[in-house]
Amino acid sequence: MTRRGAPWRYGGLGALIVVCLGLLVVAGHNILRVERQMQIAATENMTWIFGQTQIEALSLTAALSAGAEETEVQRRFDLLVSRLNLLRDGPQWRFLQEAGLAEGLTGWRDGLLARDPALGGDRAALLAHVTALSTALRGKSSRVMAREWQLQADRLDRLRQLHILALAAIFGALLSGAGLAALLVDRERRLARAARLQDDLDRERMASEGYRRFADLMAHQVRTPLAVIDSAMHRLTRPGTPPTPEEIGRKAQVSREAVARLVRLTDTAMLMARVDRGAVAPELATHDLDRIAAAALEEAAARPADAARLRLCPSNRPVPALCDPVLTHEILANLLGNALLYASSDGPIELCARRDGETALCDLRDPGPGMSPEDLHRAFDNFTRGARHRDLPGSGLGLPLARHLARLQGGDVTLLPQEDGGLIARLTLPKGAAA
Repeated sequence: MTRRGAPWRYGGLGALIVVCLGLLVVAGHNILRVERQMQIAATENMTWIFGQTQIEALSLTAALSAGAEETEVQRRFDLLVSRLNLLRDGPQWRFLQEAGLAEGLTGWRDGLLARDPALGGDRAALLAHVTALSTALRGKSSRVMAREWQLQADRLDRLRQLHILALAAIFGALLSGAGLAALLVDRERRLARAARLQDDLDRERMASEGYRRFADLMAHQVRTPLAVIDSAMHRLTRPGTPPTPEEIGRKAQVSREAVARLVRLTDTAMLMARVDRGAVAPELATHDLDRIAAAALEEAAARPADAARLRLCPSNRPVPALCDPVLTHEILANLLGNALLYASSDGPIELCARRDGETALCDLRDPGPGMSPEDLHRAFDNFTRGARHRDLPGSGLGLPLARHLARLQGGDVTLLPQEDGGLIARLTLPKGAAA
């Protein structure tokens, strides 16, 4: 996203939000208006009110004409007055006033009260008044009905318009919401793409830095054994007194050790590259970790000086581990090589395999100077070497490779400082099935 396009994108997003909220407000307002119109319609049923008033007037007329008892006449009189009061005092009065039909209704009610039977009113005068009231109500009822139908038609038209406006607002809000969702999804995709690009760039930078450090390390580590070999060959081939057999043997031994170092460095680098590519697939089965440790220790003790320092803790029973024996042997070979290279020469190096619950352990204990907390924290980073070991031969790949190979088998490699000095390199693997 460019800086120039960002304001437009954010502005469009804000505009859609405002439009969506505005349309929802309009829809809510129209729905409230529809509800209000329905309430008004429910309270202004003029046809029913006028019909009830006419019925009560006719009932009172019939009671007076038939000479009914005073209680019946009074009951009918009260009902008719209550209907007239409803017309005058209820919401229907506003309707009658707007329709121009309210004139005369108040006079009819007052005349009716003046002839109240309970106050000794004349029955004949009351009958004449009620008969005239019935005629007037019948004349007004048709006009009330026509006016109410007209108002109902107008109200239905307004309700239809309000419904259409509400639906249009809701539909517009849905469209705005869809547009807003599309913008958000597009922005999320852009952010995800940018995050992926950033991750790729970070990995590329890390890879480039790793290649650079590896090239520097290889140039340094390869140059030293090549210089040793070149010096030995130069001594053996220089003119003059021919070298003695003892000298030839010494130079040959030095050259073989230098070549072995080069081979070991190359094998480690190639195996690490295969692990990084995911080209190493362990063949897991139950194996005796104690026997694998013994084989790795025997291979590491090729030189008599190293053999005197290496010890295998005695084990009375097998230590079954679910592992790949070739990869596990490689892990222990790397750990033993580090211990022989960095540990002090005045103490034994012990390799102990044992069972611990659901795991199989193999501890390598060396009496060396140990590692600082900073070096321990970075010990498993590729090409990382401790500050005190930079002048010693090594690739900085042994510990990272050992951890990668252990984790491929469901285990791990950790470093633990010893209380009395030195370091414990611990290999943990899943426990295998007992034999």
